[in-house]
Amino acid sequence: MNYNITDTTIAEPCASSMILTFRAIGYNLEAAVADIIDNSISANAKNIWFNSEWQGGNSFITILDDGCGMNHEELVQAMKPGAKNPMDERSEKDLGRFGLGLKTASFSQCKKLIVLSKKAGFAPIYWIWDLNYVNQTNKWELIRYPIPDIFLHALDELKSGTLVIWTDLDRIIPTNTLNSNEIVKGKFLEQMEKVRQHLSMTFHRFIEEKNIKLFCWGHEIKPWNPFLLTEKATQAFPEEHFNEAKMKGYVLPHKCHLTEEIYKTAEGINGWTNQQGFYVYRGKRLILAGDWLGLFRKEEHYKLVRIQIDLPNKLDTDWQIDIKKIDSASTIYMPRTNKKIHS
Repeated sequence: MNYNITDTTIAEPCASSMILTFRAIGYNLEAAVADIIDNSISANAKNIWFNSEWQGGNSFITILDDGCGMNHEELVQAMKPGAKNPMDERSEKDLGRFGLGLKTASFSQCKKLIVLSKKAGFAPIYWIWDLNYVNQTNKWELIRYPIPDIFLHALDELKSGTLVIWTDLDRIIPTNTLNSNEIVKGKFLEQMEKVRQHLSMTFHRFIEEKNIKLFCWGHEIKPWNPFLLTEKATQAFPEEHFNEAKMKGYVLPHKCHLTEEIYKTAEGINGWTNQQGFYVYRGKRLILAGDWLGLFRKEEHYKLVRIQIDLPNKLDTDWQIDIKKIDSASTIYMPRTNKKIHS
């Protein structure tokens, strides 16, 4: 096709409508926070701090890192939807793919995304996606207005780094919630604890290998390894390779070989029966936990079986990794089965 001789017309998407589409991609809070932390790891951060502050309808969530940071041009580029071509070749350590994670993860939880960043040798800079402004103007425009000093000075002690701030948390807290509402506060704190547990599991290999330190409310997060590698009674099977992916199976010890504390910890968030199955990693980052990918049903007599699958990011297309990578609500295809798999 010779596109030089064809008629064309601009079909620019409506900003307010497209933003609503981004909001509907379907992240839960834990997956959304993990997507932001992916960016921090890709930026070579060594320390990452997750924090939340209950203030009723004015509550906020922050993710701070000491990565390489961004100057003005790099920050604006990073805040553009589709900042990277998903077909571009990536570093093996790059946990991104579509250039949408920062935006879609944030919009799924809040109406205001503030990103403050500092690159070594540059002054700190920030820009804001304010979805109320986008809805009023119908323009793809970042905006900048005064933000609290607590945010402005968050990077003062760091040579470089980035602070992601979520405010107007309408998908987490009902609008106009009073600070004194103990019921909503309790639910908010429960969600924050789920985030902590999810980060402990999702990034456990990074933490164990001392590539990063993760903090939640100032406390260092300990890794949750699903395979109980430190237990002598854990049975490990030989590693197998297929299509540049690696697979290794484990049978975890029976309860009688574990202390009560280790047994309780090893069952994870959903209990022993629900934690059985495949654990799929992309670049050492856990993207699917405890699922048989449609190959088997979860049964009581399989509850000690957990299988590790390692994928390089060059296999994203084969495994149909989507914007959210693989999450509990995702649909993926197991290579070589030609069968649609719900995970």
